[in-house]
Amino acid sequence: MIPRPFQALIAGLLLATCLGWVFSLLQIPLGWILGAMVGGAIVANLLASPAHTTLVRRSGQLLIGTAAAAVLTPDILQIMLGLLPAMIAAAVLANLAGAALVWPFARLTGVDHTTAALSVLPAGMAEMASLAHDLGARTEVVVVVHTLRVVLVVTTIPIILNLSASVLPSVPIVEGASHAALLACAGLGAALAATASRLGVLNPWILTPMVAGIMLVALGYPLMPLPQPLLIAAQIGIGFGLGTRLTATDLLHLPWVTAGAIASGLALIATMTYVAAPILSDWVATDRLSLVLALAPGGLGEMIATSKAVGGATAIVAGFQFVRSFMTNLFVPPIILRVVRRPKP
Repeated sequence: MIPRPFQALIAGLLLATCLGWVFSLLQIPLGWILGAMVGGAIVANLLASPAHTTLVRRSGQLLIGTAAAAVLTPDILQIMLGLLPAMIAAAVLANLAGAALVWPFARLTGVDHTTAALSVLPAGMAEMASLAHDLGARTEVVVVVHTLRVVLVVTTIPIILNLSASVLPSVPIVEGASHAALLACAGLGAALAATASRLGVLNPWILTPMVAGIMLVALGYPLMPLPQPLLIAAQIGIGFGLGTRLTATDLLHLPWVTAGAIASGLALIATMTYVAAPILSDWVATDRLSLVLALAPGGLGEMIATSKAVGGATAIVAGFQFVRSFMTNLFVPPIILRVVRRPKP
């Protein structure tokens, strides 16, 4: 007899695929991601917690990282390097906005300031949850808040940008691009990610394919675009993994945390969209869609997948998201240890 978690995994992936297909037929923006997210949430709440969700999520991240690498060219790499100061400025603005929410969030939810800081600062959920465990904060609160914020980003961005689900233009193919280079990028990225994950590297399953892509492009081997079925599979994997974290038990047992997560998430989204984006718009020569996605306080994988789904400048979005996540994870621990957790005299 198949164990219940495996049944939940199979049923969840089937439901996620069906709902993603239905959402896309209904012309819902980000239909594959949102449909898969709903499918994952339904199965996790009604059947059981699916097995191997980490493997599904990592597979989706690997494909998304490979898809992002496939758009890289020497000119785009030069543009990304020139935007590094803007990326750092955006990371600082996002963390200042998050820091301003620490006290209100702690006041509303009744959690300690360490937990509040790890919850509202815009970094990756896995990294902040791990840090919460190391610092003795409430890990379950951090997971709920980060999950809900990413869900809010994915669901509100189409509304903010007034996106439609129209057919996107095909990705231009660089001269000399090959499927062999694309396959090499995915294979090398997977091998590097497996090694890097053992060393605690940030988001290796997304970043290592991009690093492999940069190496191949620099050596003169441009990549073919990721085939559409694999891109859809990546969106399903990421949406499904996100949906399985939306359990009614956590949300109902932590009502004030849920309310605080929604309020702080919307505040951070509004700040980055309507304050940071206008400030950086003259500095970053890209379209508004890509800029909003680049600044959105979501997860690295989710934002790259969203960018690919709506035709954004994926490489620029990935650069901004990575720099913000990296800087947050680099500076948050010493700040919390020296300021938030500083003993009272």
